[in-house]
Amino acid sequence: MKKIMIMIIVALGFMGTGCQDITVGYLLTEDASYEIDSLVIKSVLDTRPPVEIPNPEFQRYLDYGWDAESIISILGVFPTIKEGGGADYDRDFYGIPWTSTPIEGVQGTEPIFASIKTVTSDVGDVGKILEFLTVRGDGTLSIPTRHEIPVGRYKISLTFANEGYSKDVDDCFTIIVK
Repeated sequence: MKKIMIMIIVALGFMGTGCQDITVGYLLTEDASYEIDSLVIKSVLDTRPPVEIPNPEFQRYLDYGWDAESIISILGVFPTIKEGGGADYDRDFYGIPWTSTPIEGVQGTEPIFASIKTVTSDVGDVGKILEFLTVRGDGTLSIPTRHEIPVGRYKISLTFANEGYSKDVDDCFTIIVK
């Protein structure tokens, strides 16, 4: 009888500890930071198109006796090249967004999700930047090429979350709109 009572007590002990909720995984953000912690974006782009000029390399092959069709098809050298143009011509033409580097120092059980916690600014319009600002799971921040964000400095705070955990990284990135 004594053995049965001990077995029942031990069984109840196991049942009691086995029913506790244990949080799955882990999430560490104490060392989270960006290697390059700011991004300068332009509100007005310089999109002057480049000018086409004769390609001296193409002319050199013509002088060697090559025919134009062979120079283009075999060597991939064209009669004209684009030169000059505005500093933001390619960004505008191809729609390349303004993008930060991924955040470093966030460790945890995958998948880890990132979201924008807050944006603060002394001068700019926080509502406008929130319309255009996006964040990926690795903490990469992105703003489209063309935007309507007013000039100012914007401090970004992020929240990282996975199953069971959520941690904030405050004022980790600065976006400067000029």
